[in-house]
Amino acid sequence: MLTAAAGLILVYAAGRLFYRSNIAAAVLSPLLIILIRYAGRLKGEKRRQRLTAQFRDGALSVSAAMTSGYSVENAFRAAAEEMRLLYGEDGIITKEFRVICRKIELNETAEDAVRDLAFRSGCREIQQFADVFAAAKRSSGQIAPVLKDTADWISRRIAVQEEIRTLIAAKRLEQRIMCVMPAGILVYINLGDPGFTDPLYMTAAGRIVMTVCLTVYAAAFCLGERIMRTEV
Repeated sequence: MLTAAAGLILVYAAGRLFYRSNIAAAVLSPLLIILIRYAGRLKGEKRRQRLTAQFRDGALSVSAAMTSGYSVENAFRAAAEEMRLLYGEDGIITKEFRVICRKIELNETAEDAVRDLAFRSGCREIQQFADVFAAAKRSSGQIAPVLKDTADWISRRIAVQEEIRTLIAAKRLEQRIMCVMPAGILVYINLGDPGFTDPLYMTAAGRIVMTVCLTVYAAAFCLGERIMRTEV
């Protein structure tokens, strides 16, 4: 994850590269907030991906326990123990299933506990699972097969997402290289012949041109990241 120190270095480097000015680097410092928020969003997306994959296993475990004759409440307790063995004490799903079990012990319904997890996680798959689970509980039907079907549906979505990520991995690498190349070329020119680019740094027109270039550069990066994001 991008740290504040790394973000500060990037902002300072952009100020020096595009303006050769420490003052410009200070003016660009608000970009640090944007960079940290962007890094935080990426971290959140990765966490949601892991949680969704682990929740699928948890849902299958709950379904298997209920098929064996466990009640809904005891099925979640058994699943929490199985997730502990599978992902360890610090596993995301282990902690979340323990929260569900604690809520059940406090006389909160299982469907409300799962719905709370779905709300906090922000995962569409878990939200849809919570809706299906609540509907199955209200109808007093066969919950275990419904949960298994829902877990299988989540598995198919995860498989499709992983396949898409694999297919665009090469394109993502190309996009990263294309983002680095303009800055690399500018660094190369400045190191090889600093006087060649002096008009871009010493005149008002040059500073305007560099500002436009920096804006286009940032916009191109944001557009590339948006294109590479996949939703299924």
